[in-house]
Amino acid sequence: MAKLPNKKFTISSLKDVLIADIQLPSSKSISNRAIILQEIIKNQTGKLVTLINLSDADDTLILQDSLSIIKGTIDIKNAGTCLRFLTAFFAATEGREITITGSERMKERPIAPLVDALIQMGANIKYLEKEECIPIHIIGKKLNASEVIIPGDQSSQFISALLLISPLLQDNFKIKIESEIVSRDYINMTLHLLKQFGFNHIVSPDQKWIQIEKSIHQNPLLTFEIEADWSSAAFFYQAALLAEKADIFFPRLTLESIQGDSILAKIMEQFGIKSIQKETGISISKGKIPTETSSTFNFVDCPDLAPAIINASAGAGIPFCANGIQSLQWKESNRINALVNGLKLLHFRVQSTDSNLCHDGIPHAFYQNSMVNTANDHRITMSFAMLAIAQSQIVLNEVDSVQKSFPNFWIEAKKIGISIK
Repeated sequence: MAKLPNKKFTISSLKDVLIADIQLPSSKSISNRAIILQEIIKNQTGKLVTLINLSDADDTLILQDSLSIIKGTIDIKNAGTCLRFLTAFFAATEGREITITGSERMKERPIAPLVDALIQMGANIKYLEKEECIPIHIIGKKLNASEVIIPGDQSSQFISALLLISPLLQDNFKIKIESEIVSRDYINMTLHLLKQFGFNHIVSPDQKWIQIEKSIHQNPLLTFEIEADWSSAAFFYQAALLAEKADIFFPRLTLESIQGDSILAKIMEQFGIKSIQKETGISISKGKIPTETSSTFNFVDCPDLAPAIINASAGAGIPFCANGIQSLQWKESNRINALVNGLKLLHFRVQSTDSNLCHDGIPHAFYQNSMVNTANDHRITMSFAMLAIAQSQIVLNEVDSVQKSFPNFWIEAKKIGISIK
């Protein structure tokens, strides 16, 4: 979507009954992992795995373009997944000499645990400005490590990045994980994809270590199809809860998904949103909100769902506490602060710490069209936009950040009566 000239955008809702087929983007998380594995298979066997329904999100396009660069500087903008995956891939690939930089926000986001682990493995990586942050300079080389230790409490992408490059190492490779693991389901997704692409693994019973076998133990895939994105579905589940009635169909979405965020269907069932698997996708409808609706949920394994569910419960007048959200402070924005500030602007009573956020679900004053600052964060933008269904109008300071994960968001949102002025 072309950038609009205004710096103030009024999001309006024109419908109370939502009936639509919503074309979700392909999973960015699966796409980005599959692209790295596609490159590794090509390097090892000379064969190209064809990726079907690849994401067209900004993050995926940046990753694809970056992999073609042998020497030079790469600006990954605000793409955290690209930073983590590319840092590991370039460090383990001979002949690459790359400088990675990014947006001002990216220069604040943590990279040290991954860099430290790669240096343990023999990588050549140097910080160019501030310690522990990008920009970094990488000279790729063959890494010989058979084992590495890394913390699990900041980002699962650090662990996934190491898992993805494990087939490039000379021997079988073991990752030992210290401390609590956040977003564990994304690690499981990475392991599932490694197995599908032919690389076996062993996980300890306590999930404190993972070993990947280097050699391919089955014929490499010829094609691999990317699922529709559950994380993006969250905003339309949110819309369904906020509407009077809803009947929404998502082609290519499946309840039997490798995406951890498919837990969304079970979470929203407690709010009266029913999900039914059809032959070609999932249909959702709004029923009566159960009287025993849970007022808390731990998002430690699915933090990307938190903005939609927090704002959905607020707009529906349901008191709610989101726990286990500590990793949100290191996303594209500090999402805890962005959610707190936006909800307070809409006159909800909110309390928060570094790991939880609670609201009482009741606006305490007449709502006026004060402008919500989305912090240029796609998930904050989409979750507050859908609140227009409950508030009639929401004013946002930008609308373009959706390009990061859901380029056609506003086109699809228009199908359920969401408009921009």
